[in-house]
Amino acid sequence: MPLGFAIIGIGNIAPIHATAIQNTPDAQLVAVCTRNEARGRAFVEKFGGTYIADYHAVLARDDVDVVAICTPHDLHAPMTIDAARAGKHILIEKPMARNVAECDAMIQAAERAGVTLGVIAQMRFDPLIPNLQSLISNSLGKIIWVSANVLWYRTDEYYRSGAWRGTREHEGGGVLINQAIHLVDLMLYLTGMPTHVTAQTRTLNHQIEVEDAVLAILEYADNRLGLIQATVSAYPDSPERLDVIGTRGSAIYHRGEARLEWHIAEPRDDGELRGAASSGAAAPMAISAAGHIAQFHDFVAAIREHRAPLVDGHEGRKSVAVVEAVYRSAACHQRVEIGD
Repeated sequence: MPLGFAIIGIGNIAPIHATAIQNTPDAQLVAVCTRNEARGRAFVEKFGGTYIADYHAVLARDDVDVVAICTPHDLHAPMTIDAARAGKHILIEKPMARNVAECDAMIQAAERAGVTLGVIAQMRFDPLIPNLQSLISNSLGKIIWVSANVLWYRTDEYYRSGAWRGTREHEGGGVLINQAIHLVDLMLYLTGMPTHVTAQTRTLNHQIEVEDAVLAILEYADNRLGLIQATVSAYPDSPERLDVIGTRGSAIYHRGEARLEWHIAEPRDDGELRGAASSGAAAPMAISAAGHIAQFHDFVAAIREHRAPLVDGHEGRKSVAVVEAVYRSAACHQRVEIGD
C-alpha cells in the first residue's frame, strides 16, 4: 500500500507538494487541510484527496501516514509536535521553524515518537549539485571563500497577500528566513557551518516590520570567510547564485539559471554545465516541482528503509541556527558565535 499523505495548509507552495506526491510512486494524497473550505474543495478537485477543515481530524485518520506541513512558520513547531504524538511522519516546508528552540522541540518530539522528520530543502536535489560537490572535493583546493547571493524582488502586494507575511510573530523574520534560507541551506550543505557572524539587517523598501535586506559576514574555524547578501528590493531581480572559491580556483553556481561554471588555475580547466532553470526570483511560484519530487522520493524511501532522510530535522536546524545568529548579531551590533 502506498503511504497516505495529507497536506496541511494550501498556500503558494502546496500545489508543488501535491505535484510531488502525484509523481512519487509509493505515495498517495488522501487528505487536504485548510480552514478555507472553498479553497480546500477546489484544491481537492484538482489534486485529489479529501477536504478536512481541522488538522486534528487529519491526525486522527488511520489512512494518513505522513503530513506535509505548508503553513505559516509559527505553526510549524506546534503542528509537528502534534503530528509526532499522533504517530505521523512529518515533512515540513522551509524554514523548519522560527528559531532553534522550536527546532529542538520538534526533533525531540519526532525521536520520542519514533517517526521520520524531514525538512524541505529542494536545492540540495538539483541535478548539478553532484558536479559542484566534486569540484569542491577534488578541484578547488582549500576553500577560502563562499558567498550566497539572493537579490530578488517582492511587491507590497505580496506582503499584503497574507496577514502573516512580513511579521516577526508569524514569519520569524523577513528575506533571510523566508526567501534566502534555501541558498543558505545549500551553502551549509556544501561547505559546512561557520562559527561566527557579523551582520546588519534593514527594511529598505517595504512597509513591513521585518527585514527586506541583510548582509552577513561569516567566519569559519579554518580561517575562511563567507558572505550572505539578500534582499527582496532588487527590481527587476537577479537569479540566485552561490560562489565557492578555493586556493586553486573557483566555482560559480548560477542556481537561478541552472548553470555551473568553474575556473581552475592549475592544471588549467574552465568549464560549464547547464540544466533546467527554476528560480523564485521575481515570483514565488516561478519554480519547477523537480526538486520537491526528488526530495519526496528520498523521504518515502527513508520511511520504507528505516533510515534518516537526506534532510532530517538535524539538517534542517542548521540553517535556522545561522539565521538566528544573523538576527542576533544585527540586533546587538556585534560579532556573535553561531551555536552548534
